[in-house]
Amino acid sequence: MSELGICSRREAARILKDASESSNQRALKSVIYVRGSPVMGGTGFKVAQDEKYIEIRSGDAATTSNESHNDDLKEYVPYAERPWHEICGDSIVLNKPIGYVSGQEEHQHVPAVRLLTRSNNIDKDVDGIVSSSLQYTKQKWSGLDLETSSVPKHIRNTLNRDGKAVVDQDNKWEATLQGYACAGRLDINSTGVLIFTRAGMMARRLISPQSKITKEYIVKVAPAVQLTARESEMGMKLPPLTTDLESFLEGGRRLWDDAKPLKPVVEAEWLQNDPEEQPQIRTLRLVLQEGKKRQIRRMCRELLGLHVVDLVRTRIGPVKIDSLPEGKWRTLTKEEVQGIFMDRPKKKKKKGKKKRKSFVSIDT
Repeated sequence: MSELGICSRREAARILKDASESSNQRALKSVIYVRGSPVMGGTGFKVAQDEKYIEIRSGDAATTSNESHNDDLKEYVPYAERPWHEICGDSIVLNKPIGYVSGQEEHQHVPAVRLLTRSNNIDKDVDGIVSSSLQYTKQKWSGLDLETSSVPKHIRNTLNRDGKAVVDQDNKWEATLQGYACAGRLDINSTGVLIFTRAGMMARRLISPQSKITKEYIVKVAPAVQLTARESEMGMKLPPLTTDLESFLEGGRRLWDDAKPLKPVVEAEWLQNDPEEQPQIRTLRLVLQEGKKRQIRRMCRELLGLHVVDLVRTRIGPVKIDSLPEGKWRTLTKEEVQGIFMDRPKKKKKKGKKKRKSFVSIDT
């Protein structure tokens, strides 16, 4: 009903709850009707996505037949198939620098939403439809200062003017985008693709546990020398050093103090070392579907005995970082939105007889 524009999700839940608690339909101020029949039982009711005969009327309103329904009732249209002028600007991508947190501001860490300003938007030639759909608000922050935050100096210099924090005439931070929430997280020491959206359908598509959207990471690792103080307190043991990625590809392993086993990594490979890098640092490319908290850092440390030196998320589904500078953002294109909602084709299983394992003894 929310997607049809009839009412909000909370309003629909409240109406269903009132109808389930009341035994007198006439006493209800509002009742949800589907094809002329009131929905009176339970707090949830499943309706086909293509159903258009849905409306809210007073409890004592007389039921009508399907033919008497108004043809102006809105029909559900899948999000990615809606007219572009209705959904353009709903989602944006930010190249998050180190030192910014994905969520709310905490412990002198600046939230990444502060970067969603007009000056950081690289869509200079964006059409009028998109620009008119973007709303900014001069929200007053709780006194966080870039100079005392965890943001690295070389990043601060790109975000400041003349060495001073970007402020307006009222000594407030520059206006930021209004109504956008982060769809997925990226920890404070990682950089790369971070998507913000104001569309619930997009958020669910990206962060749902059933989501099949893949995420690509470029990770630089080095041998872990010793356990951290926190790891020692937890009783962890440093695993033996290995470069075998089979534990990533097979899945089923459990991280420390995590009851749920890991899903298999979609892709995992070692990349050619950069000649300018230190010899002990190696580069790893990973493609994942799941996204547990600090998963890649924990996988590398607990399964490979390697410490993550640098982590960059280069892609979420069809949304790539490309040449987007750190700290800058842009709106998602129509092709990217459609690509996120495109169902991934299933791999065909090869039919054939199972080969029996043979054991060969070699005499020496």
